[in-house]
Amino acid sequence: MKKFTAFFMVIFLAGIVHAQDCADLIISEYVEGWYNNKALEIYNPTQNEIIFTDNYRLIRWSNGSTIADQDIQYVLPLVGTIGAYKTVVLIQDTNFAGQDSMIWAGLRAKGTYMAPADYEAGTQGCKVVFWNGDDAVSLQHKIGGNWVDIDIFAEIGVRPLNWQGNPDGGAWTDTPPYWQGQGNYLTRDQSLVRKKSIKKGIDRIAMSNYGSTSTGGFPNSFYALAEYDSLPANTFDSLGSHTCDCKILTIREINQNFPIRVYPNPVVNGKFFVRSSEPLISLEVFNLLGQPVFSKEMYPGETEIFVDLEELVSGRIFILKAKNKKQQTTTGKVVIH
Repeated sequence: MKKFTAFFMVIFLAGIVHAQDCADLIISEYVEGWYNNKALEIYNPTQNEIIFTDNYRLIRWSNGSTIADQDIQYVLPLVGTIGAYKTVVLIQDTNFAGQDSMIWAGLRAKGTYMAPADYEAGTQGCKVVFWNGDDAVSLQHKIGGNWVDIDIFAEIGVRPLNWQGNPDGGAWTDTPPYWQGQGNYLTRDQSLVRKKSIKKGIDRIAMSNYGSTSTGGFPNSFYALAEYDSLPANTFDSLGSHTCDCKILTIREINQNFPIRVYPNPVVNGKFFVRSSEPLISLEVFNLLGQPVFSKEMYPGETEIFVDLEELVSGRIFILKAKNKKQQTTTGKVVIH
């Protein structure tokens, strides 16, 4: 009875404390690429810096395990801090001799948090950043002395099958019931970016409701495309920043670090181009409530982008926020006629 009560308390905390939007960390991107090209991006959707140390940890629930949290090899305590509206990108620390497969330079350049990668070391967290498509991953927060799952990627306790119907090399797919290997793999050889409308994580209660109306009615198991956008294998460009509806642009953020130009001017029918004097890495458009209505990550060297806001009401003012590769931002206003 004591064990049951403790479990119930954890579930209760997960459902009540973390039901609020923009209140705690979320997983904002999952990378399952070739070889050891694995990454996980964590995003802080709050207005305050958050301390990892002694408060947060990451767990890989390997091959349908429900007891991975009892093995230190699958539990990675996080240390340091994460700034307001910032990301941390976890990758394997492969910069040591003897590693069987080095991660690619493009992914290594995106990493800001090095996780242990000596798989056979038997040490804390050494088997965490080694998912291969059929593992669940959860981000936990210690609340009232209890570790609570505040965001779960995939489904703890389930090992999806492959296209032949056996568990070797399986993944969650795009075809119901999502774990039986039918259709296209979504969690293997893919990069998945959290939709900007997602403001809170999946806790144990939400996970237990997979297939109910509370999770969109997707039957029986984890459906990645409900909350994530899918990109091809070994796509790393979007790592390092995340667009989320939690972030509100305030008037004090308006600045001019480098010139941008909007044309045609005036803007008609909500369609226009933004041209920068310097290569951009991203462009965001916000309404006057500070809510994002458009965002795009740029290709290297790109200085011009087409924006289509035709579906929005005319006669409104919007805020443009452009960022260059030096991480400088320029913000300006545009009026839709």
